[in-house]
Amino acid sequence: MSTDRCVFIPFLRNQATDFIDEAKRAEAAGASGVAHRKRKFAVVCYDDPGKPLKDLGFSFGTRILIAGHGQAGRPYISNSSAIGQKEYLPYNVVCDRLIEKGLQKRYAGAISCDVCYSSIKSDTNPAFADLVARYLHRKGYKLLHTIGYQGPMGAVHEQMKTGNHKFSHRVVDLIAADGTKTTVKSSDSDARQRYSGAWSIPKHLENLSAANDRYPAF
Repeated sequence: MSTDRCVFIPFLRNQATDFIDEAKRAEAAGASGVAHRKRKFAVVCYDDPGKPLKDLGFSFGTRILIAGHGQAGRPYISNSSAIGQKEYLPYNVVCDRLIEKGLQKRYAGAISCDVCYSSIKSDTNPAFADLVARYLHRKGYKLLHTIGYQGPMGAVHEQMKTGNHKFSHRVVDLIAADGTKTTVKSSDSDARQRYSGAWSIPKHLENLSAANDRYPAF
């Protein structure tokens, strides 16, 4: 698969029209010169035939983007409300679907969890991106790492309102303890965190399964 960015949507295509549209808009932003870099995007949904990730390039410049909605400290993501059937997928199901679609153990790039608050943990749960890294590491994926984000994330490029920015960017809102919001580029070091997956998975999170319409609170 010749691509710079592969948007992996672990839901059915009819549950993911907004994520697919975001990927198209991100590619268009690069092609038109609005974004800093011109990138080629591929979209893979769970119900796509075959193993489309099998031929994904394994250079360090390749990146898989997991699309979904999340909240701080939650070990699962969801598709959007009112688009198809509402479904919640825990980190292990998301990873199993990546593997099912052909992810190779030789893959040495990043897996970016394009999910709001995906690098924020709770008192009982590691961050979602951290759990993805731990699970894949346990499955034998030793070369990759994951990226999580510190707040609400904008997957579509936008013009930042502060600073002198020639290009539009994907952004993350950092929320301070007093509620103050600062919008930064998603590539900024304070907007994201990387995980290698070397830690164990908490026992209470080992055997989560997908759920339709509702998911128990964590």
